[in-house]
Amino acid sequence: MTGESRLAALEAERRRLSGEALPAAGGDVAIRDAATLIIVDETAEAGGPRFLMGLRGKAHVFMANRFVFPGGRVDPADRELAARFSLPGDAGARLCAAVPDGFTARDAAALALAAIRETFEETGLLIGSQAADSAAFPKDFAAFSERGLAPAVDWLVPIARAVTPEGPPRRFDTRFFVINATRLGAISENFDPPTDEFERIGWVSTGSLDDHSLAPITRTILGDLAERMAEGSWLDASVAMPYYRTVDGRIRKDLI
Repeated sequence: MTGESRLAALEAERRRLSGEALPAAGGDVAIRDAATLIIVDETAEAGGPRFLMGLRGKAHVFMANRFVFPGGRVDPADRELAARFSLPGDAGARLCAAVPDGFTARDAAALALAAIRETFEETGLLIGSQAADSAAFPKDFAAFSERGLAPAVDWLVPIARAVTPEGPPRRFDTRFFVINATRLGAISENFDPPTDEFERIGWVSTGSLDDHSLAPITRTILGDLAERMAEGSWLDASVAMPYYRTVDGRIRKDLI
């Protein structure tokens, strides 16, 4: 799909969601900060690069029956721990662009921490490096403390941002990060996640994406990522990233 066709697919999805919208209890649905992590394996011999994805069950309110990347909303523990972390300059600049007044570098760090925490909770993968002072981490990061690790926020590269259109009962301002799977050491084929967030987890190759149920925004982000990978810039945080949101009743893409 071209960039224009991906944007058209997002607009069609926005219209569908708008048509199915139910009145929100107590007013508009709040938009919550969220983060997701795309783990990319370039070592596969066939089918092109692979992405670690999980299938959300039909009982989920958001993205039910869809293959998604690990991720979720920013929690208080992420914001608490963010006071002890800072992101590399380019990554911080990407995340602090086009944000509301009051959004700080600490909020940006909380996004990266949320992506790392959620990835562990949903896949069992610990994205961390050795640390001397990890014992004082919040309990949500206990798995890191127990192993003497600190979340490796500097390994993550922000690649995109998207705000859920009106319609769904939950809406998120999601920042998409990428990481090279080689950062994780040996690339596993089997996963034993700590929670039941996903019905199953596995690697999805570029060549098999059409065989999986993906939301339009997921396909769009993967399309953008494919272009960056072809350019060789997908791990370069200095490159502006796409920002998808609804403006004047239509999906709009900006670079930030």
